[in-house]
Amino acid sequence: MNRDPIRATTGLSDRLRRDLAPFEVRPAEPGEVAAARSLAAQLISDGIVTTEDLDRVHRLTGGAALYVTEEDGALCGVLAFVLLNAAGREAVRSGSFEARAPDARHVAGPGEAVCAFYGWGVAATTKVSARRVVDGARAIMSGAVGPLPKFARPTTEAGHRLMRERLGFVDLPGSRDGLVWQAPLEQQVAA
Repeated sequence: MNRDPIRATTGLSDRLRRDLAPFEVRPAEPGEVAAARSLAAQLISDGIVTTEDLDRVHRLTGGAALYVTEEDGALCGVLAFVLLNAAGREAVRSGSFEARAPDARHVAGPGEAVCAFYGWGVAATTKVSARRVVDGARAIMSGAVGPLPKFARPTTEAGHRLMRERLGFVDLPGSRDGLVWQAPLEQQVAA
């Protein structure tokens, strides 16, 4: 697995916005965090990250953890992830990363090297919004976060299908708790 830091979050955040803009997916504003979390909880489970922790991580990353899409002015889609520093990447690999309440020491903040991507969740209430967030996720995985190892722990059957069939994730070797991953793009090409 690639162990070199790839980018600082400042430049990566701009790239994420550019990669997601064609899909009408944009960074959530501070006042939208609770509504985005509520939408995701309705569709995934109430056992997901709390509003407070989602807001905290979104702020820690300089607004690069939570993205939304709307239809007719209503929030209809959510894409959330955690950009991890070296300690966060190692915590995921060792099984000590707490996805529901990420330790601030694991989150890559502005100006800090990003060493891995952890997919928190994708949720949408309409087919249009689902297409936007899934296509947006694909775009960033082949673009902005392509050079990074990517991890996720799907919790629903739909999440398992999305991660494996549409986004190309596979079981992380040695994981006993459902962790899936996708190698950095240069490793995928070499294979």
